[in-house]
This record gives sequence, structure tokens and C-alpha cells, in this order.
Amino acid sequence: MSGLVRRSVMFNSRRSPVYSRPGGAMAATTCPMATRVGLNILDSGGNAADAAVAVAAVLNVMEPCSTGIGGDMFCLFFDAKTKEVKALNGSGRSPGALTLDFVRRQEVYAEAVAYAQKHGMAYPRLPLDDVHSITVPGTAAGWEDTVRLFGSGTVKLGDLLAPAIDLAENGFVISHVASELWGRGVEKLRTQSDNGHELLFKPADGSMPRSPLPGEVMRNPTLASTFRELGAKGAAEGFYGGRVGRAIVEQVRRAGGVMTMEDLAAHTSTPVAPISTVHRGVRVWECPPNGQGVVALEALNILKAYRRRRGSSGS
Repeated sequence: MSGLVRRSVMFNSRRSPVYSRPGGAMAATTCPMATRVGLNILDSGGNAADAAVAVAAVLNVMEPCSTGIGGDMFCLFFDAKTKEVKALNGSGRSPGALTLDFVRRQEVYAEAVAYAQKHGMAYPRLPLDDVHSITVPGTAAGWEDTVRLFGSGTVKLGDLLAPAIDLAENGFVISHVASELWGRGVEKLRTQSDNGHELLFKPADGSMPRSPLPGEVMRNPTLASTFRELGAKGAAEGFYGGRVGRAIVEQVRRAGGVMTMEDLAAHTSTPVAPISTVHRGVRVWECPPNGQGVVALEALNILKAYRRRRGSSGS
């Protein structure tokens, strides 16, 4: 599509509040198609947990620069029947062999120490794109457990993944925001992943694969296959212990990592007690660490103390 160009996505906007009738369904995402899928799940009898998993899978397809099954997930769920807020930590652990002593013997650690000293950092940090920064991906089990623990019980995981599978196989249109974010990672896709070509657009003229432009149509059949196996076999067999799990371990170890199939098999999601604070009469809930929600709660408490000191009730 020769008429397509990449443009700046910087713009000013104002969004009015959105309301629903009592008992009505609402969904909010960065992607209209994902929002539509969420509403369809709600309208067909699913609940918010069901819809959230379906939406996350669609966003994985259409905005892989924002979320994905190769990472982690956290869930906050309000149970309308019990009036309780519940939480699930779906983040993965480091490989069992990745001990602190092992890391300290690696060349990357010496580089991290030197960098920290040069820049006055309190402690060294491994680069985010280093193989030893890779943890067991928790999303697959987290989606499954979200449906099991919080879902309506009327929709199977495979059905929730079906819209994402359809988009990945038959194509989806790239938005301006997704194109912008996609483009920022194109060099890493080209140089740091054996499978990075699957997330690059192949121009018809045979030129170098690149990130997709707004309006272009992308497909990701490999991701569709992964979702189909997860939906049909469950996380333990269809992801961690099957073809996908073996591919993850193979890639990590080829890059010098120490992840094993046993690490994947040992993964579990963790139901946790959510944390909260009250801000201007409203209780705000977050997942506890290792998630970042505590930072938002701390910020609200700081604002509360600041207003008290100033003797103001304003925002």
C-alpha cells in the first residue's frame, strides 16, 4: 500500500466520561477491535474476567509492543456477589539455576557494576535485553487461572482466545499508535531474535522487512497456533510442557541462559491479597509487590499529606 506513511502520533485530545445503564457492560482498551471483542464476551454471558482475557489476547496480536503471552500478567477482580476485591499475581520466576553467585560470574555483571559506579547508581542492574533478565512467562497460566478463579464458568478459555486466533490468522489492520510503538523495536526484532521476522512486515517489492505502517494488514499465524494449543490443551500441556515450552527453553539456552523445562513446569500463578489506600473518599486498589501498584498508592498518600500540610482540600 504505497500511499501509507508513518506519521507522528502526538496529539491533544479530551475524552468525556462514559456511562452505562445499571447492569450494563463496559470495556475500555487502546484498540477499538479489542474493545469490541470484550463487549461481545460480556454480551454473550461472560463476565469481566472472561472479557479481560479475551481482550488481552487480542491486544497481544494487534499491539505486541504493549502486551504478550511471552511476559507476565496481574489481575484485580471485583466480585459483585461478595463485594470483595481479589487479586492474582501471574508473574514468572527466574530460572532455578540463575543464582546470585552464577550471575556474579558472568561478564554482563561486571559491565553492570562498572556502569553503576560510573553513573552513581546504588546497585548494578542487568540490561533488560540480557538473556539472564528473562523469567518464566506467567501470562499463559495467569489467563487460565483468571478464568478458573474469577470467570463466569460459562465460557471456555479456547472460546475466549478464538477472536485473537482469527485476527492472527486472517489479518488485522495496524493503528497509528501501534505502528509508532512497533517501529521503536524494529532493530531489536531484526538483530536479537531468530524469530523476529514473524513480527515484521514483508513489502511486496521484496525490500527489507520492516515494522508495519498505519493501515497495513499484518498476520501472525505462529501466534495463532500458540493460542490454539493453549486453548485446546491448557497451560501445562499446551504451553509450558509442549512445543511452545521447548521452543522457549531452546532459544534461551542458545543465547547463554539457564532456563529448563523443569522451570516452566514448576510455574504457578499466585492468588494474593490486594493492597489499597483511600484517596479523597475513594478506596483505590492495587496488586501488591512484585507489581508496581504500590507506587501509585504511595503517590496518592504523598498527595494526601501534601494537601493536609497546605490546609487545602483541592486536587
